[in-house]
Amino acid sequence: MNNTNDLEQIDIKRMIEIVLDRIVSIVVITLVFGLISFALSKYFITPKYESSITMYINNRRSTTSIDQENVETKTLSSDITASQQLVPTYIEMLKSNNVLQTVSDTVEKKTGEVYTVNKLKGMIEAEAVSNTEIIKVSVRVVDAAIAREIANTIADVAPEKIQNFIERSDVRIIDRAKISTSPVSPNVRNNTILGALLGLVLSISFILLRELFDVRVKSADDLVMRFQYPVLGSIPEIYVSYDDNVFDEE
Repeated sequence: MNNTNDLEQIDIKRMIEIVLDRIVSIVVITLVFGLISFALSKYFITPKYESSITMYINNRRSTTSIDQENVETKTLSSDITASQQLVPTYIEMLKSNNVLQTVSDTVEKKTGEVYTVNKLKGMIEAEAVSNTEIIKVSVRVVDAAIAREIANTIADVAPEKIQNFIERSDVRIIDRAKISTSPVSPNVRNNTILGALLGLVLSISFILLRELFDVRVKSADDLVMRFQYPVLGSIPEIYVSYDDNVFDEE
């Protein structure tokens, strides 16, 4: 049992030695992969910009009571819970063909750009904000101005569409979209780091696998490690230099 542990310790030590012996190559490969990732992200991938809107959706029931000619409107707490449960339904309606076709037609009239319903579906993301009745709708496209235009068009079109389908629903826009000054993708910094990490892992893995499958005996220590027998002797390397004149006839 001790021999097995010793062998494992020797193997780990040997792996560390192999990596340290080739540390320069590993660093170079890591830097090369990082630079390639940086160049691809910076100069070859088209940047995309994102604009977003937030909407408050409430499916409420109101009770009114007349007291000295004053009308009080009370929102039941159960309606808030119901609104939160209906948020996924609202999100699906935002991405429906009915809503997006109107958005497509409106954007085309304003900008002259044609975006089909399927193309809009690939550009739009909608999600609930922290399990509330607030929905965030984001539009990601290569043109910052178009991203804002599409997002604001959704803000103009969606509330009326949703309220037509769902009775007693109240849809209000909290924030309208603004032009983004910096792209959201690609993330050059993260891509560079990931590329460098990939180069590091691949270089270390290649070096260790190459050593693992190398069955050549390079030294006496290799024999001892492999067969667990002591080396009794070795044949030294003999270098012989031949004098060309020896073969010349007198």
